[in-house]
Amino acid sequence: PVKIADIEEVIIQTLAKTKCANLSCSGGLDSSLMLYFMTRVFHKISAFTIGFPETHPDIEYSRLVVKSVEEKFGNVEHEVFVPSANEVASETEKKPGPDIGVRLFYRFLAEKGILGIIACDGIDEYMAGYYDHQQHPDEETYYKYIRRLRDEHLKPLDDNSKGVKVYLPYLDERLLCLLAQIPIAEKVDGENRKKVMIQMARGRIPDAVIDRWKYGFCDALGIKKAKQWK
Repeated sequence: PVKIADIEEVIIQTLAKTKCANLSCSGGLDSSLMLYFMTRVFHKISAFTIGFPETHPDIEYSRLVVKSVEEKFGNVEHEVFVPSANEVASETEKKPGPDIGVRLFYRFLAEKGILGIIACDGIDEYMAGYYDHQQHPDEETYYKYIRRLRDEHLKPLDDNSKGVKVYLPYLDERLLCLLAQIPIAEKVDGENRKKVMIQMARGRIPDAVIDRWKYGFCDALGIKKAKQWK
């Protein structure tokens, strides 16, 4: 059986290899747990959050987790980017679609001179993080999302990252080899998705963050509909 300690050790080793102490933090389970792991590696971390308007849940929860993690584990600087209504409208006019938030966020980072950042894409696919996984906890559903990962998430991220190097520790090959050995039933059940992530997160990040409904990056500019994952 795969041990939680082995998963954590691989994540920490992968982070150390990146030498990147910048994090894209949405205040959800994945990025909040990553923030904790980064405190095990780096003396000082810079977390960046985008949200519009300023009352967006991603801003509220990211502030909550940064405060908690900093008090318990390490030094975290947090910068929140709230694009103006004009910026959102202008970007929407240029190219409508779900990638507006990504484009604005990475433009903001590039203008700040940020050369690289840790992102948390991919873990929903490999840890059974979607509502569909809960409704259909089988291999067909599991691999359906993995097959869609590159075109639906990674390619848009690469296309819109404005020259900022994006590190994806959750997609490290050694980690994926470990996750592949965990049965789907140990990743998702009728009550929880991403059960392994929740197990690692308890006691390290606030329960309110672990249990919140997560909204996708495309909804960082205003919640339009409930998303399918936590």
